[in-house]
Amino acid sequence: MRTRMASQLHHLTWNLRVRRRKIRRIEGASVKEREMKSRVEPGRGGSERGFSLIELGVVVLIIFVLAAIAIPQMMPFLYTARADSYARMVVSQLRQAREYAIANRRYVQISFPPGAGGVSQVQTVIKNSLTAGGGPDGNAVTVPLVLPYTFTAFGALGDTPDGFGAGSAIVFENINGGPAGGMYFQSDGELVDALTFQPINGTVFIGDTAQKTTARAVTVLGTTGRIRAWTATSGVWLQF
Repeated sequence: MRTRMASQLHHLTWNLRVRRRKIRRIEGASVKEREMKSRVEPGRGGSERGFSLIELGVVVLIIFVLAAIAIPQMMPFLYTARADSYARMVVSQLRQAREYAIANRRYVQISFPPGAGGVSQVQTVIKNSLTAGGGPDGNAVTVPLVLPYTFTAFGALGDTPDGFGAGSAIVFENINGGPAGGMYFQSDGELVDALTFQPINGTVFIGDTAQKTTARAVTVLGTTGRIRAWTATSGVWLQF
């Protein structure tokens, strides 16, 4: 009896060991499978994370096509933006000259001498010599425009609503180019003829003659020194 029980116990123990070995093999296989998958999946992702030369070429071609379409559409806006900036630059120079004349009780000469290569310029000079004990005149401060933007008249547009003169790029005191003796801002802010010291009005026209949309104008009211900027929109001068 004991022998039979011992035999059965041995048999059960053996079966239990065999089953444990099988379970370990299955678990080992599943672990290896998971490791293999984890190694294979990054490999698959790696094969998809780049672009082929053909795909890159297509993208670059699309960018060039879009740029070729967009740039011509943007050019008119660039032309008008630059014209606005030069008109504001002229306004700024004239206002600075006037403000200096008022603040320092001096005469400040303004002029528009041509530069090398036909470049248009705004020039200011502090005329200390016109004030008793004022000392020598200051150095000329010259600010140029950049071609193709110049002081130029757009005849078809006519005069601005201020009516200070047209027909020439620069008109002051109804004289093309301004008075021969020059003109000054004086200490009360007026713009005056340098010889008569009487207030004068004037207009400076700015733009690129090849682009009518760039037509701009700056006007000065002599009695107050008021300075305005104008833009031509649909053939009509509008203040900006």
